[in-house]
Amino acid sequence: MQTTTTIASDTLMENDFEHEGVGETQALAGLFGFLSRCLEEEADAALIDLIRGELRGPLAAAGLEFDEGFYQAPTGALVEALAEEFTGLFVAPGCISPYASVVETGCMFKEPADRAAEAYRQAGLDYRNRLSGEFPDHIGTMLGFYAFLAEAEAAARIAGESERVERYRTQREAFLLEQLAEWAPGWCRRAAGATLLPFYKRLLEMAEQVLWSELEQRVERRRLRELAELNRREPKRLDYDADFRKASGL
Repeated sequence: MQTTTTIASDTLMENDFEHEGVGETQALAGLFGFLSRCLEEEADAALIDLIRGELRGPLAAAGLEFDEGFYQAPTGALVEALAEEFTGLFVAPGCISPYASVVETGCMFKEPADRAAEAYRQAGLDYRNRLSGEFPDHIGTMLGFYAFLAEAEAAARIAGESERVERYRTQREAFLLEQLAEWAPGWCRRAAGATLLPFYKRLLEMAEQVLWSELEQRVERRRLRELAELNRREPKRLDYDADFRKASGL
């Protein structure tokens, strides 16, 4: 009887431990998923209505509020203005390119894209672009993957599946430290500095803030200082040969 009681007690403690972080992990998944949606695609009327309605309270609780003009502007005019801002920031020539490959190598679809795609495959996902010019190392896609891992971890906690909890937590931490830590917060800061509208400025500031918050929980101060320095780097620019430009007419 004593042995049975001990086993039952140990099991209860383990289940309590697994359930303990569910709410926090689900909230993290929701926030990263929201940031992913806003950075990966233009804002449409449905998203704006959601932010001004159902999500207004939860976003405010997370520290993300927008100016009153955002809440009062006609939806059609706001969609158009945000589409112009999105294109100028993330799509048009000379933009703040949202791809890790461009930041780290100066070119599209390089090794960082392969690393991101491999991480997705290891989690059982298959990256498929919907439009030409979309690659797996887009900041929005990568934040969305982080949200996916957090949500999967929360579901495993609810189910009391310790091994799956540990697997998703490990994958999430590795993805953050190996694929986002050295460039994503700095990218958010540079993009925020290039905004014209308060919506994207606040959104990018929040993205930088939550990335640093996640990193602060996982690395020592010395490494944080190193990461801060790395994130102050300018994106890689290729040094094209002048003779090549002359010969090619560029």
